[in-house]
Amino acid sequence: MSDEAYARLQDAIINGELRPGERLRDYELAERLGTSKTPIRHALDRLADHGLVEMQRNRYTRVAPIDLDRVRNAVDLFGDIWIGSVRHVMPLIQDDDVAYLVDLTDEMSAAGKSRDVARFGAALRSAATGFARIEGNAARATIIERLGPQIGRFSQHAKDAFDWDAVDAFVVAIREAITERDAVKTRAVLVTLFDEALPASIDRAEEQNLIEYDED
Repeated sequence: MSDEAYARLQDAIINGELRPGERLRDYELAERLGTSKTPIRHALDRLADHGLVEMQRNRYTRVAPIDLDRVRNAVDLFGDIWIGSVRHVMPLIQDDDVAYLVDLTDEMSAAGKSRDVARFGAALRSAATGFARIEGNAARATIIERLGPQIGRFSQHAKDAFDWDAVDAFVVAIREAITERDAVKTRAVLVTLFDEALPASIDRAEEQNLIEYDED
């Protein structure tokens, strides 16, 4: 039950149903999700560990504000993790691995064409996790899973800052690099996304004041 509560609350925070700064009361959430308070408390602990919830003992629990510095750090680490997998995977990649990764880039392409930021974020995480799985590195996959919600929540709240032209260019380039089994080109494409395109979106969101939350 705590896993289900965690998943449902995480989705509500990412998609904005639960807004940054909104107070979270375990008895209200338990009634809303049709469960007891115990799994809700476990779920809130996990959400706090992932930076989506703030808990002040004997004071309040609330949806954490979107901290752009924390988002920047998450983007940096996500990129580093993925690039680390590329270094290990590409020299030994097999035909079925290439086909699997190309399928994942096709999902990113479909998300980009529909301008669906949530779908693109999920596809991006799947592709990064795909590299980690081929490498056989469960630790990388776990870190990607932890970072994904933080980045996904920012993207949902700052859709207007998203650079779809950069996304389209990234998808074409990463698919080509994977098909060619070119480790250097793959790393270069990822560096462009994580060092330039995504940070630029964060900067635009900050400049345009797209991220707001209730501080009460």
